[in-house]
Amino acid sequence: MARGRKWLSRAGMATALMWAAAPVASQNTLELPGRDRPMELEMEDVFSVGTFDGAEWETFGEVREVGFDGAGTLYVMDAQSARMIVVDRNGEFVRMFGTRGEGPGEWRQPAGAAVLRDGRVVIADMGHRAYQIYDARGDYTGSVKLGGGAVTMVGDIQADPRGTGVYNGGGATMISIEAEGGEQPRLPEGRPIRRAPLGEDAVEEVFYEAWAPPPAEATRRSGGEMSIVSIGGPAVFAPRLHTAVLPDGGMAVVDSSAWLVKLVGPDGRERGRVTRPIEAQEVTSRIERREIERQLAELESGQGPRMRIVTDDGSGEREMPEEAVKEMMRERIQSRGFYPVIPVVQGMAAAWDGTLWVERSEVDPTEDGPIDLVSADAEYLGTVEAGGPGMPSAFGPDGLVAYIEEDEMEVPVVVVRRLPAELR
Repeated sequence: MARGRKWLSRAGMATALMWAAAPVASQNTLELPGRDRPMELEMEDVFSVGTFDGAEWETFGEVREVGFDGAGTLYVMDAQSARMIVVDRNGEFVRMFGTRGEGPGEWRQPAGAAVLRDGRVVIADMGHRAYQIYDARGDYTGSVKLGGGAVTMVGDIQADPRGTGVYNGGGATMISIEAEGGEQPRLPEGRPIRRAPLGEDAVEEVFYEAWAPPPAEATRRSGGEMSIVSIGGPAVFAPRLHTAVLPDGGMAVVDSSAWLVKLVGPDGRERGRVTRPIEAQEVTSRIERREIERQLAELESGQGPRMRIVTDDGSGEREMPEEAVKEMMRERIQSRGFYPVIPVVQGMAAAWDGTLWVERSEVDPTEDGPIDLVSADAEYLGTVEAGGPGMPSAFGPDGLVAYIEEDEMEVPVVVVRRLPAELR
């Protein structure tokens, strides 16, 4: 879209906080200005892939993840067809790999993916409960087990820029529970962010423990002929966990309702904080009613959270009927409690140079909010207003960004654009 440029001077603030520099004391907190300084982005369209009536490789079902390697090659994970499509910097097809199945290197339930800068790809597969690793040619080379024991959790999967591992945590979390003997499994306390090294005999381990709001009480719910214990989850509008990997292998973390970014070093220890004095909005009864109605409508349309419940008592697997699962979810939506405020932040990402993109919340959680840009040396660059280009789904080299969109026939399309020179 064509818009006039409005750029801010980078000389207005000096600070000791730098994401990619040496760690600073954990009590070092920098407060950025509270008043927004509007900025507009004019991005160049590079190419797009995805169409209803094109070649097999460019007909996408469900684009779960996109990512770039160091050469600017684009990787598109189609979870519906269980494959990874690779295209070059001009949008030309290079190869695709992946297939659904039970064996090594095959995908059972792909939940996320990370692309390393050397072209290796890591798929988080909930079905195999493992990270599956592929080399730059798309050949399967091995796996690393997901951590967590009986309760496996997969959130955002992000590559370590150093090429030595991947991080797991934040975003929309998928949970797989394996319970035996009728015992109720326990979710981990807090919200661990895990790191999986990619070497031989590697084991996923906790990198950083994020703060977690108190869970709701566990309740027993019935569906069809099954009765299960529903592990207490967070209240509606409870602060979600947002993470962004930084150039040195550290991480930016948002885990509260405030505009508060915790800076964690590559060693997993907090080294500083950055804040903006923006108040969280109180949750009123009107907001509660509107959110319940929105979630119920989303569930009925098939666009809401999905759940598959399978039990095995030794005589074979039994799956809870889909309608029984939906009824259980309707009951949960109508009975969940509400957090007292709407979190200020609803999304965060980091560009390859360490610039943080922090998306603020709107009252309607389905709407894109304004995005605050903070440079790698902790300078507030400005705010892209709501209704602008929105948060990229992936960042790449030389200012490349990718957006997952839909065409007029609701077919997934991946659009690659380039940021202005001032943000590369």
